[in-house]
Amino acid sequence: MFAKKTKPKIGCYRNVFALLFRSSRSTKWRKASKCKLNIENLLCSIKLHQRRRECMVRQAKSDIAQLLPNGRISEALPKAKQIYENEKSLSAYDHVEDFCTLILQDFSLLNHQSDVHFLPEETKESMAGLIFAASRIGELKKLQFIRSLFVERFGLEFDKDCVDLRPGNLVSLEIIKILDTKMPGEAISPEIVMGIYQKYQTDIAGSVDSVTEESASRLERVVIRENSKFLHSNLGESQGSNRSSFMR
Repeated sequence: MFAKKTKPKIGCYRNVFALLFRSSRSTKWRKASKCKLNIENLLCSIKLHQRRRECMVRQAKSDIAQLLPNGRISEALPKAKQIYENEKSLSAYDHVEDFCTLILQDFSLLNHQSDVHFLPEETKESMAGLIFAASRIGELKKLQFIRSLFVERFGLEFDKDCVDLRPGNLVSLEIIKILDTKMPGEAISPEIVMGIYQKYQTDIAGSVDSVTEESASRLERVVIRENSKFLHSNLGESQGSNRSSFMR
């Protein structure tokens, strides 16, 4: 009448424990060699991009040095912005380079550990920096592919934490400041352009004395005049926006 009570087999428990142990155990990464190769290739690619950006900075500084003595400061302002953007990219490249180097030093950890929480803090921070940089730097194609491999290995949540800068993310403040800070157009003033010009002359000649007193005074007059225009135009724009907001 009653169903016979059966005792669970010991083999069942053994299978469950084996399954739990296998799921908690670290697994070897099948695409580890591909990831390592792409990181190494990324370092080579960064060198090429660095040289290109450095060349663009030198050219922009040279252009400013030719424009300012002729009073063409309005044409020099966009060149100064180009210098700012390129130097920002160069700084970002340096950080990405450091992240790659740190990851390669302990790459065996990534090969055998699929849970990001069990990795050393320095390795996690480097990975977080690469993921964040990949979402902001479009020209480094290898970096995008490395990010996709990290997602495949360590999960989408870690990727989202880094990209969206969620609470508790491990992205360094330095790389955030570099890639998430945009200089407004009005921040490039004639004084900044003049500073770039003087620094360029110093680097070329080895001393500030290379700029003659006559040319220096002429440049100073041009900068004062253009800066006055610059301030008046910005003041007019701000007043106009205030009036329009008042009308609304």
